[in-house]
Amino acid sequence: MSTLLRAGAISAWVLVPMSIVAQGPPDFSGEWVLASATTSGSGGRGEAGTSKTTGERPTSSNVASGAAFNCGRQCSIAHKGQTLTIDKALLAADTTAAAAVTLHLDGRQVPVVDSFNPGRKIPATATWKGGKLEITSTVFTQLVSIEGAQLVVVTKDNHERSSPVTWRYKRR
Repeated sequence: MSTLLRAGAISAWVLVPMSIVAQGPPDFSGEWVLASATTSGSGGRGEAGTSKTTGERPTSSNVASGAAFNCGRQCSIAHKGQTLTIDKALLAADTTAAAAVTLHLDGRQVPVVDSFNPGRKIPATATWKGGKLEITSTVFTQLVSIEGAQLVVVTKDNHERSSPVTWRYKRR
């Protein structure tokens, strides 16, 4: 093998891991529409409508009251640097969009508008955990990620009163 070919092979090997590390967090910007909503079942015991392999079952819920991040049936997201703004969210059966919510992604706690009660503020903290955004408020912890071409939001009650809900959105 020629020296030049070996050097090229070594360079390619070194560049692949460095490009993976350099990717950074995903960009959530875009127009999103709800594709599916599921809640954890009972661990796959086979209740009606529950997947035996994943333990998930469909839910009609498209929003969590008191959660910092709500996209509802559809929303627009602007992700610029260390801010994420959820706008034009159509929640539950509402035909009027909810007030915009802006999260700061630098780990400091900030008050965000409660989607259901715009006069109320919810203290929330948003930090990166690997390639996912973790949003914590007084009631919920949410993990927001991009999986394939979908925006995925998993919302878990901090007090274990209910099963996590997973919302999957596709680009509009």
